[in-house]
Amino acid sequence: MVYLGGKAADLAEARELVTENLRNGEALEKFKVFVASQGGNPAVVDDYSLMPQASRQQDVLAEASGYVTEIVADDIGVAAMLLGAGRATKESVIDLAAGLKILKKVGDPVQKGEAIVRMFANKADFGPAEKLIQEAYSIGSERKEITLIHGIITD
Repeated sequence: MVYLGGKAADLAEARELVTENLRNGEALEKFKVFVASQGGNPAVVDDYSLMPQASRQQDVLAEASGYVTEIVADDIGVAAMLLGAGRATKESVIDLAAGLKILKKVGDPVQKGEAIVRMFANKADFGPAEKLIQEAYSIGSERKEITLIHGIITD
């Protein structure tokens, strides 16, 4: 984005600018301004305990041992929405304390009964979200190698 926005002559310079802004704290300060401009409390950037905390949490456990071979992102997103972290309709209210913590990613080893996702909510019923998360995760006997770079686009 730095390069495409004309702030750097090439990708190497863009990477240097981004790295320097992360290192010197300028990026973090800009993020605080962004949070404040959206009506949020910029102090949460330095103190996560200021964030809303869910009254309940529950782990989703692996149904088998092996390696995580696939995670269906759409199902994970719908599960988060069911917990209150997203909107089903434009009138839906978002619960800022609700959400998911992904504990196991594609390629990770997992044992049956081990936590793969932690759900956070103020609702009493985790069932539908847990079912979707279980369906979203595929566990196989062989580790799947992850392709991080699929290709390079040049001019």
